[in-house]
Amino acid sequence: MRAFLSVLFIVAVAGLQPALGQSKEWMVRMAKIEIDSAYLEPYKAAIREHTQAAIANEPGVLTLYAMYDKARPTHVTVLEIYASKDAYQAHLKTPHFQKYKAGTLKMVKSLELIDVDPIAFGAKPNILER
Repeated sequence: MRAFLSVLFIVAVAGLQPALGQSKEWMVRMAKIEIDSAYLEPYKAAIREHTQAAIANEPGVLTLYAMYDKARPTHVTVLEIYASKDAYQAHLKTPHFQKYKAGTLKMVKSLELIDVDPIAFGAKPNILER
């Protein structure tokens, strides 16, 4: 799983190559979430809706990738990259985040937020368009 997350991180920044000079300002985080199995499908729908709204409406949200562990589908990992800490704080106040947070409270059994610092980026151009 760690190798997969490393590859995912690299792919996540593929579209961000022009902004690499600004990466020191970025806020990068991994969210490790355990979902109550009774709510897995509604949770997936909620996070899809939230992600689409954040990417479409917030210039400061650079990347949001949500995935689940195939061996343990109730274990979700989200890779989040924001242009800055201010962009992250603004994200928390948006209607779509508030809807996601309130709507999934009873679905989430545990949440761990892990702030990380990028070491190196590398990806083929336009990898997500293939």
